[in-house]
Amino acid sequence: MAFVTVEEVAIRLGWPLTPDEQARVQAFIDDCTVLIEEYCGKDFERRTNQSFQLPAGCSRFLVIPRRYMPYLTVTTVAFEDGVLLTDWTYKNGCLYREAGWGQGQLVTVTGSWGYNPLPAVLKTATAAEVIRWMAQTPGLAMERTGEREVEYATASSPQSLSQAACQALRRWRPSAGTISLKREDC
Repeated sequence: MAFVTVEEVAIRLGWPLTPDEQARVQAFIDDCTVLIEEYCGKDFERRTNQSFQLPAGCSRFLVIPRRYMPYLTVTTVAFEDGVLLTDWTYKNGCLYREAGWGQGQLVTVTGSWGYNPLPAVLKTATAAEVIRWMAQTPGLAMERTGEREVEYATASSPQSLSQAACQALRRWRPSAGTISLKREDC
């Protein structure tokens, strides 16, 4: 799901977009959405009754990746062969099972996660980045009109998040912290 629409970008630009520009803006929106989700390490789109798989180890704890953590509610847990498990609890980002999870097993977790509504900063950052990307000429790093100065950049993609976008998204990015490690023998 894109964080902003082509029409919202056009409104911010202040002029109607041609069909070619609309296609380009949509591609930039898609690129920016992926970059923001990767930068923040979160799946912002609200997912309802969907599944993901996790490899089990020899521990009684199965750690849920941070990507699925925002507003996660777990409804079912099953082994990859379809055996439904009922003897688990979910707490502090981990699924706990007294009997353990079984080395080499794949565990399918079904539930809902993500944001509804989306944080407003996502729309703001996406629109700003798309407009910035639209204004860039690929391969051109600097251009001066007075005394005709042009400088060409090395071949690099303009599709990267700016410092301003990274600063705006800082709150949504994982922070450093401490974790407790436990060793359990298989």
